[in-house]
Amino acid sequence: MSRDAERTIYSVGEITRHIKNHLENAFTGIWIAGELSNLKRPSSGHRYFTLKDDQAQISAVMFQSDARRVRFRPEDGMAVLVWGHITVYEPRGNYQIRVKRIEPRGKGELQLAFEQLKAKLEKEGLFAESLKRPLPLLPQRVGIVTSPSGDAVRDVCRILHRRYPNLEVLVYPAKVQGSMAAAEIAQGVRVLNRLGGFDVLIVTRGGGSLEDLWPFNEESVARAIATSAIPVVSAVGHEADFTIADFVADRRAATPSAAAEIVVERKEDFLRHVTVLKGRLDKAVLAGRDRLEAKVQRVAAHHAFMAVRHGVERRSQQVDEADYRIRGLVERRLATLAKRLDETTRRLEAQRIDHKLGQARATLSALSGRLDAAELKTREGAHRTLGRLGAKLDALSPLGVLGRGYSLTWTAQGRLLRRAADAAVGDAVRVDLDKGSLHCRVEDKDDERTT
Repeated sequence: MSRDAERTIYSVGEITRHIKNHLENAFTGIWIAGELSNLKRPSSGHRYFTLKDDQAQISAVMFQSDARRVRFRPEDGMAVLVWGHITVYEPRGNYQIRVKRIEPRGKGELQLAFEQLKAKLEKEGLFAESLKRPLPLLPQRVGIVTSPSGDAVRDVCRILHRRYPNLEVLVYPAKVQGSMAAAEIAQGVRVLNRLGGFDVLIVTRGGGSLEDLWPFNEESVARAIATSAIPVVSAVGHEADFTIADFVADRRAATPSAAAEIVVERKEDFLRHVTVLKGRLDKAVLAGRDRLEAKVQRVAAHHAFMAVRHGVERRSQQVDEADYRIRGLVERRLATLAKRLDETTRRLEAQRIDHKLGQARATLSALSGRLDAAELKTREGAHRTLGRLGAKLDALSPLGVLGRGYSLTWTAQGRLLRRAADAAVGDAVRVDLDKGSLHCRVEDKDDERTT
């Protein structure tokens, strides 16, 4: 009898299958704790990694059908719990764990996924305050993305129509819980943007657990809100609940009802807001007027205008003096004529000659007419003199000269330049025109004027 007949001999494949059957039947549905290392993500969507501790290590595989359900992003060095089955990879004779579920240790899967996505989007700048747009003061059309059968949409619509009965509201029906919810919410934001005509959008749902609210923590919803051309108010859950949508939206409301109150102010609040704006406008107008008055006073105090003003004042004083002299001359002439009239009257009374009295009256009337004519002529002469003085004053006024295309040039010290020799190349000068001034610098000069 041969020795081989006394032995039980297995082929490599047979013994591997025996080991595979024993291991896979003995270790089904087990939890293993360890640290991730050597994580690979090929284009197939599968995940290959090593699970290790300070004593040993085991290979692991997570196929694409299971990997796509993982909410957070596994990284090398992360402490995790995995659940799955021990399998044997026969071509290499290696045992491994086929992972069906993976969780971070010490922190829930959803919480870690939330923190990872929040850090990613914040690094991209999607939460920046500079991107937040103001809500319209009095919207005419509001779009709401939410479940059409939930309490949230009823609360929002009730408050909106109570505060503004003529407000047009359009509800885009979307699931707000479950695996399809995130896609429908993001699609709702995009569809309302394509429709256009909305002043503000509200993305909302009522309260719930972190799992219930999770669609509003999905990256697709965050990016749809971030790219919306219409301002978005996020109102998800209760006051203590925060989602990624809240950080990306232009405004966060603590509850769905609060979102409606933010979008449409009460009439009293609106009127108070208008009153505040009116007060600010009044202050701005008064401040602007004060600035203009101060500017006018500064311009009026400029030495060029003061010189003109003083010249006008001197001419006016001369006109007044001429008028006083004319009035004195006329008054003295009238006094002389009145005195002569009195003397004539006394002589006539002494002579009691009626016909001479009549002649005296005729003479008096003629003299009175001559006096009136003399006074008129004197006044007309005075007015002509005043007109000539005014014309001379206008001719002497620097403003009149400026109006004919001339200009005044001043040094930085306020001295009027009359010769090119009084300025040096590089000096800053100001040129006053009929309308406005030019601030210049001397680039070149000719001390003698050339024609």
